[in-house]
Amino acid sequence: MQMSMGMGMEQQMRASPALVALNNMLVLNALELEQLVRQELADNPALEQIEAADLQCEICGRLLQDSVCYACLRADQDLWAAEREFAAADREIDPLLSVPAPASPIDLLSSELRLAVGSADLVIAEYLAGSLNEHGFLECAVADLADQLGVAEERISAVLRLMQEIGPPGIGACSTQECLLLQIDRLDPPVPLQGLLRTVVSEYWDDFAAHRYTELSRTLGVSYQMIEQVRDIIRTCLHPYPLAQATESGGRTAALQADVVIYVEHDQFLVDVAESRRLMLRLNPLYQELSRAVGKGQAEASAEETEHLRSHVSRARLFLKNMRHRRATIQRITEYVISRQEDFLRHGIRHLQPLTRTEVGIAVELNESTVSRATAKKFVQLPNREVIPYSTFFSASLSVKDVLKEIVAGESQPLTDDEIVDLLRVRGFELARRTIAKYRGQLGIPPSTLR
Repeated sequence: MQMSMGMGMEQQMRASPALVALNNMLVLNALELEQLVRQELADNPALEQIEAADLQCEICGRLLQDSVCYACLRADQDLWAAEREFAAADREIDPLLSVPAPASPIDLLSSELRLAVGSADLVIAEYLAGSLNEHGFLECAVADLADQLGVAEERISAVLRLMQEIGPPGIGACSTQECLLLQIDRLDPPVPLQGLLRTVVSEYWDDFAAHRYTELSRTLGVSYQMIEQVRDIIRTCLHPYPLAQATESGGRTAALQADVVIYVEHDQFLVDVAESRRLMLRLNPLYQELSRAVGKGQAEASAEETEHLRSHVSRARLFLKNMRHRRATIQRITEYVISRQEDFLRHGIRHLQPLTRTEVGIAVELNESTVSRATAKKFVQLPNREVIPYSTFFSASLSVKDVLKEIVAGESQPLTDDEIVDLLRVRGFELARRTIAKYRGQLGIPPSTLR
């Protein structure tokens, strides 16, 4: 046997570090992106955070994106064309285009609230958000706030209710008891014993807090074990401090912090990637100027200083580029999703159409895995201000579940799964009995023998 050694060339596909960084950034939700930006700002002096002087357009009142109101630009085609020509002529400083940076939970809530209220109530919205303590409780009574602002209590209450709808569950409560009641009203799907849970928290809170479970069971006419079940639900599904959840990545509050906002303008659905409305990042002007001067031989620097400038400026440029690419990718995907799910946005869950990430990827010319990363763990605020998981757009079964809930809610006597199958068939849904049983279990609906 003869052995020999030789050299040959072989081509292999490998992901570049920039692509890896972008893919890692795509999968982050708003809270995780905030942590990443904070870390990058701490590690890279060539990247800096700037405050937008005014986040609202002076003409239309809409929140700015990258310090520009694109709604006004689109309304003026000549100005829009001039803006594109300017961008093309100034490609050298493209990395300086502003990109969003995160804010605190109260700042995020304030931004979302400003989108939801009318211009006349902006002051009330800001005042309410500023009156929250570190736990998310409102420290002033509505009557006191009305006196301080010189407006009717009804207006304060209306904005407060809106804040409680779009903010973390329990936000704006005046006590732990009220906080839990607000969270109970937003449990989705409903939990077992939800009626008993609300009764205990609203009417027998002091007895419950004192662990007088035996007395409670006698007063309410339920078993001791049911009171223990209520206790377990409170421990696992509710939280005494609403803002504490906002700092926990992947917690329930994350579902209420929109990564994408869909709004209506002139009867058209438009997309706003939410981070565009927050603080902004840019390449540090000093680092940019020094790097350019050293590169052109206009300034002297040691080898160590040159490497420092080169590495940090390159890293900042890549980070800014990936942030813009992330935003543009989410924007493209969402615009196509809107085109496929317009009936759902206009008429509700019953009109949700079957849609897969593969279909979206083909339509927007992206890999299915990229679509999955760009939509994973993200939440969307609908035009009616409801915040839903992005995955809802890919869950056509939700329309069936909504009909199933309606059938069970309207039954005069408990229906078996076979009877529900027949009723759904009349409504155009062909499903097997085992599928109904699975959906019923996911919705927390007990079988007919227990209803």
